[in-house]
Amino acid sequence: MAVHVWWLLTVVVVAFHSASAVVVESTWEVEYKYWWPDCKEGIVMAINGQFPGPTIDAFAGDTVIIHVVNKLSTEGVVIHWHGIRQKGTPWADGAAGVTQCPINPGETFTYKFIVDKAGTHFYHGHYGMQRSAGLYGMLIVRSPKERLIYDGEFNLLLSDWWHQSIHSQELALSSRPMRWIGEPQSL
Repeated sequence: MAVHVWWLLTVVVVAFHSASAVVVESTWEVEYKYWWPDCKEGIVMAINGQFPGPTIDAFAGDTVIIHVVNKLSTEGVVIHWHGIRQKGTPWADGAAGVTQCPINPGETFTYKFIVDKAGTHFYHGHYGMQRSAGLYGMLIVRSPKERLIYDGEFNLLLSDWWHQSIHSQELALSSRPMRWIGEPQSL
C-alpha cells in the first residue's frame, strides 16, 4: 500500500511541475541604431530597437525560446547566456566558434533551453566587440518556491561605455603592439 501511495505522490508532483512550467518565447531583431547611452550620440547594437536589450523574466523550470534575427548587414552575431547551465543544450550557449557558428546577416537562429537555476543573470553578444556595443540585457529567473513578500523590485544593469566605435576598439586591442583603448568614458 505504501508503495502505491509513494508512486501516486511522485506522479502528482511530476505532473504539477510539468503543468506549472511555461514557455517564454520571443523574436529578437538585432541591428545597429543611433542612441544616447550617456547623453552623447553614438551607435549601439539594439534588440527590437531597444538598448539595452529586453529583460527575460522566467521561473526556474521554464523553457526559454529566443528567435534571433540578424539584421546586421556585414557581421555575424551570437548570444551567450551567463549563469545558465546548458544541460542537454550545449549548442545554445552562444560561444561563437566553440558551441555554434555565428548567425549570418539576414539569417535566424533559435535558442531553446530550460532555465533551472534561480537568480539574476545576463546575456550578451559573444562575437567580436558586440557586448561593448551594447548587445546585452538581463535574464531574471525566479524561484517558484519564493515566499518573501516585498514592496517592489529594482534591477540595475551596469556596463562600461566607450565613445570610440567598437571597430576602432577592436583594431587597437588586436594591433601589434597592442594599443590601449583607455578607460571607459562612462558606465
